[in-house]
Amino acid sequence: MKSVLTTTVAAADLGGRFPSASDLESVQGSLQRAAARMEAAEKLAANYDAIAQEAVNAIYQKFPSGSGRDIDGSVQKDKCKRDIVHYLRLINYC
Repeated sequence: MKSVLTTTVAAADLGGRFPSASDLESVQGSLQRAAARMEAAEKLAANYDAIAQEAVNAIYQKFPSGSGRDIDGSVQKDKCKRDIVHYLRLINYC
């Protein structure tokens, strides 16, 4: 898995140099923000179902007929929610 530290070191190594002061400051800043990122990831993971359902409700409030295809409305909503959950999981990995 790539991290800010491994990416910084690899870039410096590729350039045949040691990491610069600004490289190390970037790593330090990333580490300082790690706790906030972890807290956000935990909240997202704990509430993904409610977040996804709220998003589906907002979408179908604005577009009541959904995609306009001849698919049952509940099937469309279930598929929409499935897709939103997938994207929330991807966001959470960041």
